[in-house]
Amino acid sequence: MFQADPKLVNACLAGDEGAWHSLVKRYGRLVYSIPRRYGFAEADADDVFQAVMLSLHRSLGQLREVERLSSWLITTTHRECWRAGRKRDEMASLPEGQSDSSEPSTELVEKWERQHLVRQALRELGGRCERLLSMLFLDKDEPDYQTIASRLDIRIGSIGPTRARCFEKLAAILADLGMTPDDMR
Repeated sequence: MFQADPKLVNACLAGDEGAWHSLVKRYGRLVYSIPRRYGFAEADADDVFQAVMLSLHRSLGQLREVERLSSWLITTTHRECWRAGRKRDEMASLPEGQSDSSEPSTELVEKWERQHLVRQALRELGGRCERLLSMLFLDKDEPDYQTIASRLDIRIGSIGPTRARCFEKLAAILADLGMTPDDMR
């Protein structure tokens, strides 16, 4: 079940190996996605991921705002990408509007945080709702309603009402995670 970051961090600091695995599982995709967005090869993205997780392990006890852990990870990962890119001179061009500095823009950090929270909420939602919303909005193949109905073993006519109920549940989870209605737009 979902565990708030301060509790999870405290468990990590107390030496709970399971808590550390949970922390890495919760934020691993977020951290790994950043070097991949910059065009890093898989091996280089792995190096960045390991460096960030090592930095997290070393810095965990000194974090002042544990509830802003995702922001800390995004900034740390961006800096590590910048270092790795400079060191290897292989960094792909930055996203449009992104300056070549050691800090991502506030808008970019907020976007990544929202994406991370939505993925986290979807995992917490679980079950048919997670599968339905993922197929409707995240599946690269963009399956049609017939395919979705077949995969979920439901009638096509029930997709819309089920989607609406799933959105309500997802919105409640996102609110519990601290996302406001304005953030959800």
